[in-house]
Amino acid sequence: MWTRRGSTLDAAAAHRRRLTAGVVIATVLMSSGAMVIFPLLPTLQLRLGISTADVGVIAAAGFAASLAAELIVAPYADRGRARLMGVVGVLLMATALAGSALATESWHLVAGRAVGGFGFGVFMAAASALLVRADPLRAGESLGRLGAAELAGVSLGPLASGLSIAISTPGAILGWSAAAVLVGVAPVALAFRERATAAVAPAEGPAAASVDTAVTAPPRLSFGLLRSPRVVGILLLYGAVMVPTGAYDGIWPRFMADIGASEQLTALSYTLFAVPYALVAGWAGRVADRRGGVSAFVRGAVVLVPIVALYGVIGDPWVATGVGFVESSGQALAFIGAAAAMAQAVPAERAGASQGLMRAFGLLTATVAAALSGVAYELGGPLALFGGTALVVVVMVAAGLVVVRAARVRSEARRAAPRGEHPIELTDARACAPTRA
Repeated sequence: MWTRRGSTLDAAAAHRRRLTAGVVIATVLMSSGAMVIFPLLPTLQLRLGISTADVGVIAAAGFAASLAAELIVAPYADRGRARLMGVVGVLLMATALAGSALATESWHLVAGRAVGGFGFGVFMAAASALLVRADPLRAGESLGRLGAAELAGVSLGPLASGLSIAISTPGAILGWSAAAVLVGVAPVALAFRERATAAVAPAEGPAAASVDTAVTAPPRLSFGLLRSPRVVGILLLYGAVMVPTGAYDGIWPRFMADIGASEQLTALSYTLFAVPYALVAGWAGRVADRRGGVSAFVRGAVVLVPIVALYGVIGDPWVATGVGFVESSGQALAFIGAAAAMAQAVPAERAGASQGLMRAFGLLTATVAAALSGVAYELGGPLALFGGTALVVVVMVAAGLVVVRAARVRSEARRAAPRGEHPIELTDARACAPTRA
């Protein structure tokens, strides 16, 4: 009996290791491809006559397309389609980069970003769902590794393109990037698999019983999860930390150039930003698993918000690069904390739908922020962009924490009340339970 149980647990651990390795490799390639264009934008602005406001639209197109993918396609990761979704996501990203390499007008770049954003959303929905179900008790740690891989790509893509622009053209760089992304098909095809045999659930906690793939088909869309107040609060928290991502991902090269940075320093700033995130991601995930995702999020937000506002008064590119190095630690705790909080709030059988809904809401806030960022920067400069971003983050974090706390208080009151002395209410677990399509 014990030998059989031990071998089953060993098989589960081996599956988790293979899946994590495949996810990490493919995610690095995908996020590199998604970010490779940004250091090229100042050069493309001159060659194609793109305005700074158009840069914001280009960035927003990717976010908006990812949003659509997370809402429409993500639930299919809970229906046995995760590997197919991963392969399709990689192919769409490679196609988008190849198309952008041939761009002669700004709308070509907008279309490329849209196709690539959709592919990235499809890929991430599949990856996160598989990681959560592989070991629900360690969902925070697994999602931390996913976040670290994403940030590694965020650093490598801009660094490679920023250094290459000195000896090559934007079209050639984007073409080679498309070829590199295609390599990601191999780890996706080999590693993106659900476990065929159920693992023996450990005794610690109810989430352990969710290791298997769900057998009940969830709805095609994820909006049913919004019946849970706790889910709504977590969405606000995740959306808050996505606002800075949307607000200055596309404008950052323009900002750095305006305060005297070279293209090489701008590329280096992306790399240095990712280093602390990658280093603390595993620890941040373990904190979220041990203390709760919301607690980890709050710790990150305390670091993040003042730094976002500080960018508005920085006039030296090296100082801005150093401040970004510190900001990354706060980003890690906040992002991973919110993702872990969602995994802890929703049954593992709905991991694809819940993580997809969370990222979709984050992408919605990022899309709005990106669309307004170019206008804000042109009209009010760095102070308007970064100061306004910090203010929006504070308001959304406060609202999210209020909703999460109210949901927790109501849940505790229901548990404490004697049986029969309170009405039947919709609990978070019932709100998030699978229903038939």
